[in-house]
Amino acid sequence: MKVLCVLNPSAAGGDAERLWPDVAELLLKQNIDFDLLSLQRDMLIKDQVAAQLASAGSGPYDIVAGIGGDGTHSGVINGMMHYGAGEPARRIPIYAFIPLGTGNDIAKSLGIRLRNEFSLHDLRRAVSTLAHGADYHLDLGLVNGTYFADALTIGLDSGILKERNVSKRRIEKIPFLKFLARGKFLYSVSLGSRFFMHEPVETEIIVDGSSWYKGKMINGIINNTRIYAGDFDFSMEAYPDDGLLDVVLFADHKDYLTRYLLAVRHNPDKIRELSDELHRRSMHVQGRNIEIRLAHNEQAQMDGEEVPEGSLFNIAVVPRALSIKTPAEPV
Repeated sequence: MKVLCVLNPSAAGGDAERLWPDVAELLLKQNIDFDLLSLQRDMLIKDQVAAQLASAGSGPYDIVAGIGGDGTHSGVINGMMHYGAGEPARRIPIYAFIPLGTGNDIAKSLGIRLRNEFSLHDLRRAVSTLAHGADYHLDLGLVNGTYFADALTIGLDSGILKERNVSKRRIEKIPFLKFLARGKFLYSVSLGSRFFMHEPVETEIIVDGSSWYKGKMINGIINNTRIYAGDFDFSMEAYPDDGLLDVVLFADHKDYLTRYLLAVRHNPDKIRELSDELHRRSMHVQGRNIEIRLAHNEQAQMDGEEVPEGSLFNIAVVPRALSIKTPAEPV
């Protein structure tokens, strides 16, 4: 078995790069043959990955392992998919997640969880997935030629992300404040400053050719996997291989706060059941093709990365698009 490890040195404020020697040691202990691609900041992730796979020739890699957060995994997966489209005669390698990011939504949805301290025990389980994991297929969402594994979000959450990124770039220039740019601290600050500024927009959502919703929307999430923003579960019926995308709608500020509070993953079962019932009644639907029409441009994000704002989004699911590994080793 030959593995291409794709490391994003910037993930989780540099934690991915710091922990790479531990990951490499675990790979060697499990007799896994690997090459390392350390990503460069001045090039798109997908282009670096596609170029590496193309230059390696036919079939040298059985597995590609992404080392970073959701944005890293999304970029690597896009590189693999674009490589496959350009080289249809070649096999796309299996994908494996080593989740060293901030939210790690995709990995959590697949049962690959690392605690905040990134303990070696957790790393061992993630690395062992390469050699001993179960085979699984992952659906992907597709928007304007770009794939997403976790979610596309339109509206308030994307505005919060944009403000957080602006603040992060400023803080990183001040050495003794750089620690504030890590983790979820800036997200909380950006939520407080952005929340009341963001107004709902008139929206129509068309699901599989039929109009599902017309009215105000402050935030919309199109989920492929189940966990969102690290700690929230809005799509309890979602499976990453069901051939469906889950649309979760937030109408206004009150609805946004209520649904977030109910959707915390660690809430008691009774509260989770209430959240589930709320979703079922009016604000959650599944479909294969989603069209979102907005009265004006709104900010958007895909797998935790900013994408161009727009007023029309056409989203399709690509069923079982990618072979992946999920954990088999006990905790």
